[in-house]
Amino acid sequence: MSRSLPLLFVVSLSITPAFAASLQLCPGPLVVSPGAITAQTTAPDGTILHAIVTEEPGKQQANCRVLSLPTAVMGVQGLHFLPPDASPGKTILLRGIEADKGKSFSVSEHTLVSDQPAPRPQTPMPFGASLLGAMQTRTHGDTARMGADVKDGRLYLTCRAGAKPASVTLLGPWFMPRARAVMQAAFSGEGRFALQLASGAPGKPDQAFSLGSLDAGQPVQTARFDLPEKLDRANWRALSLACPQGAAKLTLAALTLQPAGDADAAAASRATWTWSPNEWRERGAALLDWAAEQKMGAVFITVPLRDGSVDDAAQLGAFVRQAGSRGIAVSAMEGAPEMVLPASQDAAVARMRAYAAYNASAAEGARLKGVQYHIEPYLVPAHVLPQSQRDRRYLELAAKLRQAAGPLTLDFVVPHWWADKGALLAGLAKHADILTVKSPRTDPAQIYRLAVPFLDWGVEHGKTVRVALDAGPIGAGVQRRYERRPPGARGDLLVFTLGGQKILLLQQVPAAHDKAQAYALAASQEIDAADASFHSDKGALMRLLPQLERTFGAWESFGGMALHDLR
Repeated sequence: MSRSLPLLFVVSLSITPAFAASLQLCPGPLVVSPGAITAQTTAPDGTILHAIVTEEPGKQQANCRVLSLPTAVMGVQGLHFLPPDASPGKTILLRGIEADKGKSFSVSEHTLVSDQPAPRPQTPMPFGASLLGAMQTRTHGDTARMGADVKDGRLYLTCRAGAKPASVTLLGPWFMPRARAVMQAAFSGEGRFALQLASGAPGKPDQAFSLGSLDAGQPVQTARFDLPEKLDRANWRALSLACPQGAAKLTLAALTLQPAGDADAAAASRATWTWSPNEWRERGAALLDWAAEQKMGAVFITVPLRDGSVDDAAQLGAFVRQAGSRGIAVSAMEGAPEMVLPASQDAAVARMRAYAAYNASAAEGARLKGVQYHIEPYLVPAHVLPQSQRDRRYLELAAKLRQAAGPLTLDFVVPHWWADKGALLAGLAKHADILTVKSPRTDPAQIYRLAVPFLDWGVEHGKTVRVALDAGPIGAGVQRRYERRPPGARGDLLVFTLGGQKILLLQQVPAAHDKAQAYALAASQEIDAADASFHSDKGALMRLLPQLERTFGAWESFGGMALHDLR
């Protein structure tokens, strides 16, 4: 017995840290000892709050809330605040930067995955690629006299002779975009097959539209069919092929959506940004030489203001005239998240009035084309502007800017995920002339998927839409996925509620705490910056642009590609 006691003592030391830390939530200025880990947030009343992990609780500030931790400071990778009203579910995703061989993790953003599975979003029907491989078939009518099968991306249809109608319906997981497009079929076989499209809003009967017929023969032939003007593309349902009364067979080798013959991207020019005023003030000729070489038709510049007016209006006018002589339009750019705040809107409107006043006094060739706003209201902290008010304040500001802009073109830069904000985009259509949608992807199919809802919006509302791609540096970083653990279990991530604040504590070694919900690290992967930016291969961007311009040129709303950090 006497020999077992030392062993138990050693085991105890291996579990309990020699210098256990504490988690503190403290208001006011940050006062910590070296080696402490901290994070900061702002309370709804404006108080600055700090979360602190330290091993010196004796030095805590007044009014701090304190919890003992089962680990030492060296075992804590990082801290991160969640919004006070956040409700973490089964899964937490964290993006950030790992350092010191994974011993520290600086969180840049979080995503709380709902316990309820989200419905799979509908995607736009792709251009140029055969649709058959992703389509399902259903037979109707006298199914005994027909057979239909999709195999290796082709539809094989056989029909026996008979008087009763028999047809096959092709269903796909897309909505049909509002582009100037035709349906193209490549086919062979024997017999004439009637081709129809059907559409219909939910809860209403489908409406069928005849496209024509496939007069099958040998060898493979191609036919193009115009899409009916009254087709409800957003509620496209299916395409159907009907058997003739006589025996027939059809091999549909490909079915694609293609730009119509009148779709032309020639009128859509490229655009870019130059952030430093010195670029156009001191090196304007070189900037325009480069822009012309890259086929830019528009540049967005920072225009300094002084005492409510454009600073050095003569120099700006000279640059605008020089750009215009080379077919390049010049617009000013503005933007900051806090612009949407009620206390900041008047200042934003005053700046717009300064641009409008400049244009009113400038000669025609020296006038700005417009003003572009990159506001990002979603970056305003929830305690400063509740999420429920962001869209309303944004539209409120847009209306004021529209009134102050006069004939100036008003352009708003928006994130691709605003495609789901139907009410916001409908409201913005009342004020915006142009939307520039950020599509931070390098894969053509993903760029297309993100851009199409906005191009459709532009067609619906008679607005111009630019598609913006990034060629600037983007930090790779890491994404971690944490899964909720049962009560009392150990976890790599602990979620504390302290003083009304939700605090994430990331640990190197799993531990439990009776005041925290534990989550286990389920996966960790590096974020490939090459998926979001062409920074490492700008040549690939330049090779891709003509393809994207040809595709997007099928939309009347397309105003060209906008390229960030190309230079």
